[in-house]
Amino acid sequence: MSLELERAGLHWEPEIGDEVTERESLERVAILVDPQGLGPEELRGSFVWLPSVEQLIDQIMMRGGVLYHVGLVEEAMREDPCYEAVVKTPTDVIEVASPNLRIALGQTLCHLLSNHLREMVH
Repeated sequence: MSLELERAGLHWEPEIGDEVTERESLERVAILVDPQGLGPEELRGSFVWLPSVEQLIDQIMMRGGVLYHVGLVEEAMREDPCYEAVVKTPTDVIEVASPNLRIALGQTLCHLLSNHLREMVH
């Protein structure tokens, strides 16, 4: 999901405490503690940002989205959990369901980023 967000135009300003994964080894997740003298461009080149739920919500709000609902989908409580995220914008309502809340919010943000790019083209 993080790579999709990056391709959709999400810009990351690296900060100590951000969760990241190495571009060459995506399964290795770490917390950015010591940038080892690397600047923001070098960090973005070496790592993929894994935004937290709070960071995703902040990014959604920065793009005019309002988190209307987040929670488990009732029907799914009997089987595998399924999280729903509903975001309202001035022109749209985005509804996403996923087995993971972080991914549901990421998909919502990806939708917002895609709509923003389309609006810039038109």
